[in-house]
Amino acid sequence: MKNILLVLNIILLLLVGYLYYLYFSKNNKLVSDRQKAASVTNLNEKSKVAYIDLDSLQNNYTYYKKIKADFERKQSEANDEITAMQKRYQNRAMQLQQKASSMNQKEQEEAMQEIQKMQQDLQARKQNIDNDLYNYNSKMKEDILTRIQSFLKDYNRDGKYSYIFSYEPGFMFYKDSTLNITPDVITGLNKLDSENKK
Repeated sequence: MKNILLVLNIILLLLVGYLYYLYFSKNNKLVSDRQKAASVTNLNEKSKVAYIDLDSLQNNYTYYKKIKADFERKQSEANDEITAMQKRYQNRAMQLQQKASSMNQKEQEEAMQEIQKMQQDLQARKQNIDNDLYNYNSKMKEDILTRIQSFLKDYNRDGKYSYIFSYEPGFMFYKDSTLNITPDVITGLNKLDSENKK
């Protein structure tokens, strides 16, 4: 009987220890969950988000409109140059075709070489113009991006925002218009550019 009581006491002691363990591990988990919730709340309070509407920026940022107009002018000039080269090529090819019946073998070969060279020159010029326009466009985008990033660093020097996104239609499914800082950014960028011109 004494042995049975001893065994029961040991079992009870083990059960009490197990219950004690469960109780304190749940409390620790509750405390941990509360700490996590508090840190998420603090993170949300610190992590302020804003966005810039790129369409509005492009339509209202004076420097962007100027650079875009410059690019479109360069593109138009390039198209005019290519069109003029194509006309010269076509006119010369027609002249040589009309004379083809009266040409001897050597003249025909020279005419073919001339047409091939004009065609190669046209293709090479097209490629150069495309590369120039692509490089100009890339530099233009990089310049504008650098200007915006530089302005935003100064604009957010107080650390009010943790993230400032660009908004493009189709990119976000929902946006809270109270987070839109586009008007401030446009005004600031235009003011900065007008001050730099002086």
